[in-house]
Amino acid sequence: MHLKTDKPRNPLFKPQDRYFVNEQGWWFYTVDKIGGPFKTKADCVDACRRYIQRRDGVLT
Repeated sequence: MHLKTDKPRNPLFKPQDRYFVNEQGWWFYTVDKIGGPFKTKADCVDACRRYIQRRDGVLT
């Protein structure tokens, strides 16, 4: 039995965004940008999300 889902059959692949920390602070990197340093991981994640939303046209 095959269950039908609402997901598109072949969604556009977007690489997972990543975070890392060093002696300067938290950093994020995507396929086209590295941003940081940030004081906390939460600040870094928020900045990364804002960057992605601006890049994809969700925010202006």
